[in-house]
Amino acid sequence: MTPEDAAAILQLRPNATAGDVERAFRARARMLHPDRLTGASEEQVAAAAEKFARLTEAHEVMQHAIADAPIIATIEPDGPPPSARWLIVGWLGVMLVAGVISFFGGAIPYSTADVVLRLLPLAAAATAFALTGRRVYYAATVALLAASVLITLALASFGSLVALGLLLVPVVGLMVQGRKVAAYRA
Repeated sequence: MTPEDAAAILQLRPNATAGDVERAFRARARMLHPDRLTGASEEQVAAAAEKFARLTEAHEVMQHAIADAPIIATIEPDGPPPSARWLIVGWLGVMLVAGVISFFGGAIPYSTADVVLRLLPLAAAATAFALTGRRVYYAATVALLAASVLITLALASFGSLVALGLLLVPVVGLMVQGRKVAAYRA
């Protein structure tokens, strides 16, 4: 019996895991075991015993196929590569400088509301995207950046334009990092 035949008997795909094989075997064995046929004729018990023997053989073939398969080690990424963390910290430092400039000479000078309602959510969304690479954070970053640009241009002052220019660089850098993380996870 080939591993493909065994997988078909167990109703599995040929590259099933050991856990999948065990679960499928136990489930099918509960249904096909000849001892379940109380009061059946000898032919029915013999047919069930034959099916159960093929199921057992398929189980053994799949176990051997899995045991003989080459082991391929894979590591699931848990976030960005460690070297990227310092890059993210650097971009956040530049964003902090932009926030300070925006606070003192921004669209609404000396306004903590401007920093809290506009810059902190933008920094949080960009950082979340840089760390996870998830599309929802990318969309939030783009939306918050567009809102920040519109607010700054509507209330333009020299300080706010400098802060906006300084803010664009780290946000784009964090977005590039997020794209790398998304590609790294794919």
